[in-house]
Amino acid sequence: MDQAVDAILVIIAEQRLRPGDRLPSQADLIRQLGIGRTSLREAIQRLVALGAITVTPGKRMAVGPMIRRHRQATAAELEASLRHAALKELAEVRDLVEPEAAALAAQRIDDELLLRIEGIVDAMKVAEDPATAFHLNAEFHATIAEATRNEALRHILQVVADMLSPLQRRMYERSLDDYRDYVEHLPILQALKDRDADRARKAMHEHIGIFGRIVASNYALSPDKEPAAAQSRHARQFNQPL
Repeated sequence: MDQAVDAILVIIAEQRLRPGDRLPSQADLIRQLGIGRTSLREAIQRLVALGAITVTPGKRMAVGPMIRRHRQATAAELEASLRHAALKELAEVRDLVEPEAAALAAQRIDDELLLRIEGIVDAMKVAEDPATAFHLNAEFHATIAEATRNEALRHILQVVADMLSPLQRRMYERSLDDYRDYVEHLPILQALKDRDADRARKAMHEHIGIFGRIVASNYALSPDKEPAAAQSRHARQFNQPL
């Protein structure tokens, strides 16, 4: 899938496409890139999550709003820039919505959901691999959304989580231990136990703030700061048949 993503970004860069410009059809991309339909579909989903492309209900694809006009950018540089921009914007959305959801959950949570959240945090203590930590964190936030007893809010939070998921998964895979530290979830849990809406709001705001700072410190490097070994790896990928 990485090669398919890179190849589509190369098309955008080489053709100097701007946000809103049409992309080739999926059938044309399959022929042009020599890849299967499944690989293309997964690449499209990832690029949509990054904001690099948009897809209309008629499956017409266009360059997305996160693309900037990089005349000499490689696909790796483009994706690094897009990932950082997308994560930064999603962090802002989370900070607008999730603290209020936590406050509402503190007022409405029942004992069953509280025990479930406590069990999730306990499991976080012993999680040893990124995949497990990623899923536990997602479950933690989804259960708080459930505790709001507000289906509209829960749907909004799920949409944000779905957009964030492929990017956040990569953060976990990079072994960002500070972000996976279960300790930062404890103040949220305690505020929920105490049914304290103000403390729950504050604790969630601080939690999202940690996420935002990690995004800034780990994804804000300019593309030319990428290690030479990584640049060579990307260059080899472009020279390989897809």
